[in-house]
Amino acid sequence: MKKITLWLGLILPLLVVAQATSAKKFENSIQLAETKENVWKAMTDYSTFKFWDDNVVDVRCPETLTKNQICQVIVSSGEMFEVQIVDMVENESYTLRYKVSSGNLFIKRSLKSDTPVELTEEVWYKGISKKTFEKYKGEDYAETLKTRMLDFKAYVEQGTTEGR
Repeated sequence: MKKITLWLGLILPLLVVAQATSAKKFENSIQLAETKENVWKAMTDYSTFKFWDDNVVDVRCPETLTKNQICQVIVSSGEMFEVQIVDMVENESYTLRYKVSSGNLFIKRSLKSDTPVELTEEVWYKGISKKTFEKYKGEDYAETLKTRMLDFKAYVEQGTTEGR
């Protein structure tokens, strides 16, 4: 019993340090040559996510998005995740959460109404290791986030938000 206690006493701090040193937050911002209203409309039109997020095949959500609402997202690997809207400030920001094995992944998209409009996307995870995160999101998530933001910018600025 003493050996187990000693072993746990040595290993537990190492695990805590390993978790603390792994990247747990990613952020990217872009400026958009579009109105805040059109950007917000594109950000919240779940039926169009597949046009600017390469990983999304389909999103199933009720027509009106509200806080605490649950939606289903089908990703390119064929897996389906339940995504919860954990926070929403109309025309400003929303935060999504979805569970992956042994933790949660959060995505917050927010707008600043300056001219030009600035969109910031923050992604962070809690309760999962970097290795588990990379299993779900890939090894270079910062680059993935940058690409997704640029794809969103191209989508919005091509005028595809008009006439929906």
